[in-house]
Amino acid sequence: MIRTIRAELYRLSKSKGMLIFFLLIIAIFALTVVYRNDGGISLGAPLDYTGNIKVDIRQVGRNFNFYFLMIIPVFCVIVSEFNEKTWKNTISSSTSRARFYIHKFVFTLGFSIIVFLAANALFYLANRLVNGSEYSSSFGDFMKALGNQVPLMTALVSLFIFLSFLFRKGALFNAVTIVTPILYTTVSLILFEIEKTNKFAAKWLLEYEISTMFSKLALGCSNDYRNAAFLICLGVTVCSFVLGYLSFTKREI
Repeated sequence: MIRTIRAELYRLSKSKGMLIFFLLIIAIFALTVVYRNDGGISLGAPLDYTGNIKVDIRQVGRNFNFYFLMIIPVFCVIVSEFNEKTWKNTISSSTSRARFYIHKFVFTLGFSIIVFLAANALFYLANRLVNGSEYSSSFGDFMKALGNQVPLMTALVSLFIFLSFLFRKGALFNAVTIVTPILYTTVSLILFEIEKTNKFAAKWLLEYEISTMFSKLALGCSNDYRNAAFLICLGVTVCSFVLGYLSFTKREI
């Protein structure tokens, strides 16, 4: 297990995609520290800052940025093996399909969550050192806001892993993962404008849109909303693992 993890980390260290991945993370957080203002991608409703929420937690509310960023490590760890056809050699020589899938799932998910937490924690430290307490919350409050997003990030990475094993083609994987949230929001807004579907779109589709969930889980929400969001995330994670396993182990090579 340790040998295979080392091999994965070595491959990632040689990947240009991962270099771009880390540079983008640094750039996003550096801009926030320098300009003392949060920023990023948001497809849902505008962020609602209630109370005295400082810039570090507001930036955590913008962590929908990581939706697009996390496409990169999933691509580098899994999709690249399908593109280069190296996965067949691995399975035929040293391991079964089931073990290959479980290893890739656990490593990719673990790596992604560790990077997500570490990048945000380093941002907190940099912002604290540069801008002081005026622009930074207590570490406990910051980690609470960040921790609320971990189930959502786990669900998203699990979904990406499932799609990578389902499609096995880089172009298709990238197209689906990039376009899906944009298409989802567009359809939701169209349904919101229609009288018969307005309430459904407002209560469910827009309320649990991904960037909205990132925002509300970090900036504050009711217990009912948080519990519903965590339940959705659990369902997506479990279904992604099972469907990805079945898709990979039952299909012909």
